[in-house]
Amino acid sequence: MPSKMAYKAYAERDIWEIADYLSEHSVSAAEEFLCEIKRKIESLAEMPLMCPKIASNQEYRKLVVGKYVVAYIANEQAKEVLIMRIVHGKRNYRL
Repeated sequence: MPSKMAYKAYAERDIWEIADYLSEHSVSAAEEFLCEIKRKIESLAEMPLMCPKIASNQEYRKLVVGKYVVAYIANEQAKEVLIMRIVHGKRNYRL
């Protein structure tokens, strides 16, 4: 049974900010980013534990999509994946 997908408000904002930035340089790059990130995130519904934890002592996992990191929490008991943030991989981020 696939997991339910949910997004924190920050994650939704992150996606649109990245797409806006990319569209300033190339509309097609922004569209490709949106399609790719959506496809990869949706794959988590079937296999939420497929990605490694960000740190061994945290519940956050990371999905790498090109230059970006999708930080998420997989709750196997509730059958839910919660997307927390989407950030550039070189960015110094805290969750």
